[in-house]
Amino acid sequence: MLLTYSRFHDRSYPRHAHDGYSVSLVTEGVHRFVVETERLEAHAGEVRIIHPCELHETLPGSWSHINLSIETARIESTAQRMGIDAPVLFQRLIRDETLNELIRTLYTRRFEMRTDDDAAPEPLIARLLERHLFVGSTRESDAPSQEMIRAREYLRAHACDSALSLDDAARAAGMSKYHFLRRFRETFGRTPHRYLQNLRIDCVRRLMRRGVSLAETAQACGFCDQSHMIRTYRKFYGHTPGSIPRRKAQ
Repeated sequence: MLLTYSRFHDRSYPRHAHDGYSVSLVTEGVHRFVVETERLEAHAGEVRIIHPCELHETLPGSWSHINLSIETARIESTAQRMGIDAPVLFQRLIRDETLNELIRTLYTRRFEMRTDDDAAPEPLIARLLERHLFVGSTRESDAPSQEMIRAREYLRAHACDSALSLDDAARAAGMSKYHFLRRFRETFGRTPHRYLQNLRIDCVRRLMRRGVSLAETAQACGFCDQSHMIRTYRKFYGHTPGSIPRRKAQ
């Protein structure tokens, strides 16, 4: 789990997605964002949730938040113990002072008291599962074609190869480069290049959390150099990878 506190002034961020759940308590201002095609606002005192692989963007605005990035497996394992089937779908916007206090307490323990208890998020996850599951109807989207699934998996498997090209992914899909570019964007809502950047940024977050150096992380995650990695990461998250909290050695 990755836990951060950030302040943003007149900032916006392009469409991207995460492998896990993003749980964010807005502490000041208003966070305006779009998930898929739904435009939403999270005000101070509200929790905003983005699900794994949901395409979203942040609209211009000023706000601060405490954000938790929680692995999908962790949410689903807790859900299984509680008798809840996966995949787990939460309400997008939540107003719950008990949940807010759990998030603030977790942040205080991690950064002010300097404790790194791996079990600490469990009460927060349990609260979400007990009180804030989404129970409305869901809209089924068209399933990706086998060609697009094959191309997506190819990008995931080779994301950290700095020599990876659009031509390589197009060949994996069995299409011409420009036909592939158009089909990929129609299917997944973003270009292959943007999807690849997203995968590499997720790699950066994982390695930096483990304490790997900036230079080693840039090379391992497929960036041409450290500066390129830092610029790309800042564009997605508004802060540098050097600010990611490191996991303490046992």
